[in-house]
Amino acid sequence: MMEGSIIFLMELLLAAGMLGSCSGEKNDASGKEGVEPLAVILDLHPDSCFFHVFTYPEWRYVASFGKRGEGPEDILSAERVRICSPDSVWVLDSNRRQITRWRISNGNAERVEEISLDDRLIRILDFCKTVEGFLVTDYTGNYRYHVLDQRGKIIQSVGHVPSEKDVDDSDKPALSQAWRSFMDYNPKNGVLAMVTQLGEVVELFNLKTGEHKVYYGPGGEPVFSVFASEAMPKVKGFNDVVVSDSCIYAIFDGTPFKDRINSLRSGRKLPAGGNNIYVFSLDGCPLKKMSTECSAFGIEFISGNIYTVGNDKDIPLYSYKCP
Repeated sequence: MMEGSIIFLMELLLAAGMLGSCSGEKNDASGKEGVEPLAVILDLHPDSCFFHVFTYPEWRYVASFGKRGEGPEDILSAERVRICSPDSVWVLDSNRRQITRWRISNGNAERVEEISLDDRLIRILDFCKTVEGFLVTDYTGNYRYHVLDQRGKIIQSVGHVPSEKDVDDSDKPALSQAWRSFMDYNPKNGVLAMVTQLGEVVELFNLKTGEHKVYYGPGGEPVFSVFASEAMPKVKGFNDVVVSDSCIYAIFDGTPFKDRINSLRSGRKLPAGGNNIYVFSLDGCPLKKMSTECSAFGIEFISGNIYTVGNDKDIPLYSYKCP
């Protein structure tokens, strides 16, 4: 772990002992000769590069890529990394409105493809890779997500923000920002899950059957309240979600923002991540609530295990047996 950095998201790769694919399957290949498990870390506050590749579980450094900067091949803001194979590591640069593909091989990371996103999209903050192209979140307030082709162009716009409050058209962009969601898609079962960063809402789309379901937890939908003459969110919600072949796993915080403000004023520092893993069925039924050993950011499911990234201890990666 690099001093002063914040680890936000980890993706286990793939060429190696653990394999993630665009088909949504997670396969164990640890028995293959010469194949070494790798992990890709997204650093939110980099001095040079946004992404760092390590062996797993030894955590031996392999390479860094995604140089932070304003040059033609630099990254302005890295929001998400998705891994399909060693030569298909996809990176979202929101400020540049671009998704790039990287190849990791022989201790090097090479930029091999760049895709400019449709001009109609407003600053995308999450995406999923599909065989046909991409799924991306919507921030115009007119839809819930968009389906893109391989060139980054919109081919379908789906749904709307499922708020129980009526808003004017002029307020829809602000509403969509409040409803910022993390997403994951598993093409094998057709389930797209979206969980809100604020409040406590789980939204499910089954792209095979056309079903759409919305579940509100005790934290309710994302809303703002006035505290000390300032508008602020009520509850900090989810920070990541993953859809496996049989269940949905999401990291949840649940801390009221006024508690965070009060703790800072009193000199106490609350954990920045979530301390709970919620387990849902593919239909959205709650199955289990698990406590984490750390303040967790980022979640992955591979070969019957849940992996989370911790940023408050020296141990960067925790694993849990799936229930």
